[in-house]
Amino acid sequence: MKWTDTIKNKFLASIVLLALCVLVLINNYLERTHANNVKDSISTLYKDRLIAEEYILKMTSTVYQIREVLASDSNNKSKSNVIITLNDNFNATYSAYSKTKLTPKEKTIAQELLTYSDKFEPTFSINNYNPSHYTDKVLTTLGKLSVIQLEESKLIMKKVESQYATIKASSEYAFAIIILILIVLQIIVFSAESIVPVIKTKNPSLN
Repeated sequence: MKWTDTIKNKFLASIVLLALCVLVLINNYLERTHANNVKDSISTLYKDRLIAEEYILKMTSTVYQIREVLASDSNNKSKSNVIITLNDNFNATYSAYSKTKLTPKEKTIAQELLTYSDKFEPTFSINNYNPSHYTDKVLTTLGKLSVIQLEESKLIMKKVESQYATIKASSEYAFAIIILILIVLQIIVFSAESIVPVIKTKNPSLN
């Protein structure tokens, strides 16, 4: 075998090793990227969904408290003081909820919720302390928002599962290629050993 063939094998082995290193680096980069995406999705689930749902539950609880006050036997002045406090609590919670990440559909329903809740004070300011139908509207709207939270949470979890499956598949694919590259490299090494020329010593009797 010519010496050029030996150089060719060494060059090929170098290319294979370089490809192996590049593949490992790319695989590590992809795994970090997918891991960060999963982390971001889980963070979104917590910050924009679970916390938002907590605000919705808090507003729902406040509205039920208002309904209890309206249906109570307390005098109008006592009702007024309690309802003003509860209404302030509702508005504060709504303000916090509106600062979370809302989908276009959520924004529309949230605006509808605000419209109904704004009807509380005018109704009570004229000493009308009968159970308001606006509380029914508010509760229905809050129910819609709660359903959206559940739907969006499911979408996020599906996204996380998909990203995890991608990480697993890419890792398995990269591992298979690495094994293949190592096999090719081993073949090249064995081939290089087989072409090493054997130098025979001269027979002294021939001199």
